[in-house]
Amino acid sequence: MLATLLRKSTPVYRDLWIEQSRTSFATEPKAEVVSQHHGYWEAIVHAVDTDEFSELMKLAREAGRYQFSSGLDLSAAVKRTVEATNMIEIALLEANRDEASTLAVITEIADLRSMIVMAVVSGYNALLNAAPERPATSSDMLRATLMRSPEKYSSQKLAAGEEIGPLYDQEMRFYTIESGKLRLYNLLPNGRTITLSILSEGDVFFQWRSQTGSLSCICAEAMQPSRVIAVPEKEFVGLLGAQPAAAIDVIGNFARRLTESQVIIEELMNNSINLRLYRTLLELAREFGRPSASASANAVVIDVPLTHQRLADMIGSNRVTVTRKLIELQKRGVIAARGTGSIEILDLDALNRLTAQAND
Repeated sequence: MLATLLRKSTPVYRDLWIEQSRTSFATEPKAEVVSQHHGYWEAIVHAVDTDEFSELMKLAREAGRYQFSSGLDLSAAVKRTVEATNMIEIALLEANRDEASTLAVITEIADLRSMIVMAVVSGYNALLNAAPERPATSSDMLRATLMRSPEKYSSQKLAAGEEIGPLYDQEMRFYTIESGKLRLYNLLPNGRTITLSILSEGDVFFQWRSQTGSLSCICAEAMQPSRVIAVPEKEFVGLLGAQPAAAIDVIGNFARRLTESQVIIEELMNNSINLRLYRTLLELAREFGRPSASASANAVVIDVPLTHQRLADMIGSNRVTVTRKLIELQKRGVIAARGTGSIEILDLDALNRLTAQAND
């Protein structure tokens, strides 16, 4: 329905956009700019009609990059985007006076506006941070579909240290990481935990129902402020049906989780605590390391609070043993403890050599 209403609104929208351009820039917009904007409008209609948002999101990110390159600050870029997308709703209501007043239509337009603004911000920040932008994947499209169906998922903000506990109420729940980093871990029957993976933006994981009172289950802990989207099993199946391509990404992501779990099991069975600790410190340095003020060129600070108990939980050991091992590393000049509860690796090369030796 919305796509039909938007098509009917096309002439009104184009007139509104040209009038706004004249007002904002006191000049007639160039023909190539008009053509580009017409293409942008067609991408909006196509996305709504087919539920495929890749081209629209690509154009919106390009708009964000252009606004950064034009010298706009982010708030101005967002304001301009909101003003431009507000015209979608104005044109739709004006062209469909008797058909477009339902709350459902207005809500869909608001969701569409939010998606476009977020993509513009993504493109803007890609240049602002001077980092290569991650290409859109079918998992991105799945998340875009989720955003347009808020009744099908729940969004949860997690403070650092906050956890997603055992799942008792449903057969399965699917999670995708919107932002931040989470430690995925298995709570073992003996009460200890073992880290399975460090998850970042775009990663996914599953929880399945645990027996009440059971200590064996999959849980997650936010290692920094994070946001996750949770989808119940029945809704998740429907979403994959609507976005079949996303199933490939999700299956691949889940397969990586299984492979990582198998590696962890092998390490628990065959490798020493030393090796597990060294590898965990190296992984944390990759995920959370920042350059240190130390004189050493390869020193990094693991910029996340790491108590000895937390490290023990991550490698399936106990606090006393981990404390002893860390003191040994300190005496060898490999690491240093910091007052903030974080760990500084003074010599990454030395830690890599210790890891290789422990693996022999």
